[in-house]
Amino acid sequence: MTLSDAAMTIREFVARPRFDPAVLAATDPSYPRISIVMPVFNQAAFVERSILSVLNQNYPNLELLVIDGGSTDGSVEIESRYQNYFHHWESKRDRGQSHALNKGFARATGELYGWMNSDDLYAPGALVCVAQALRDRPDAVAVYGDIDAIDVQDRQLSREYAFDFSVNHLVFEGWHLGTQALFWRRDAHLRCGQFDESLHRTMDYDFILRLGLAAGAHRFYRVSCVLGCFRCHANQKTGRQDAVSDAENRAIAAKLNFSSKYRPVGRLLRAIFRARRVYWYLKRGGVRYTLGRLLR
Repeated sequence: MTLSDAAMTIREFVARPRFDPAVLAATDPSYPRISIVMPVFNQAAFVERSILSVLNQNYPNLELLVIDGGSTDGSVEIESRYQNYFHHWESKRDRGQSHALNKGFARATGELYGWMNSDDLYAPGALVCVAQALRDRPDAVAVYGDIDAIDVQDRQLSREYAFDFSVNHLVFEGWHLGTQALFWRRDAHLRCGQFDESLHRTMDYDFILRLGLAAGAHRFYRVSCVLGCFRCHANQKTGRQDAVSDAENRAIAAKLNFSSKYRPVGRLLRAIFRARRVYWYLKRGGVRYTLGRLLR
């Protein structure tokens, strides 16, 4: 990854293969090995760009594991073009996204893990930025950054600023980081345990809560740069608020002993942490950004 690469737009970055196969084949010990698991199911419209957002990082100690759940829409044919650059690739029926993630991470060998959905993207220079962050904070268990929301043609819709991690904020008010811009250490993953295969919408929320509880918020290191892009489109699963999502959220709260979230004290804490969100919007984005978010 060169300085000119890091400066290009995301649309330019994923428009075509621009990686060096020799770099991808390297195992440079001066860079921590990063394992990226990409679960796929019928994402032919986006999966090539997601793959290229990983490979085009030109990161010299990378493994990409693509776990396809038996796609029938042409995704497998697209994936096959890049299979020589995958650490592992399979396409077979599975029990859902959580199962695919568990299969992928069971084969991962990296020091650092990441999860890339097959419709989302990494930003140019993301992996080098994360490697440098680990050098700066060797005690960190997780590194995370900002996210750009993008449309189906990779055009930026909005900037989603991350702010300092808090388990209680995640429980009572909601997301303030995203998996598209989150990396965590292998040993923390092993201590935390697998993705919960009973969850089909909120396995990311559950996993990050457990990671935060196990590691402590002080070991989540935030970098002030864009690491990933979340794609907004008609068929996306993330963000659906329905009976399935509500049931899963209540099950997570019961499992992790946060059932107070659904009591009057939980509503009070939600208001307090909503004020914290406004504070961080002002701190990271300024008045205009904050007003825009509030109006939305």
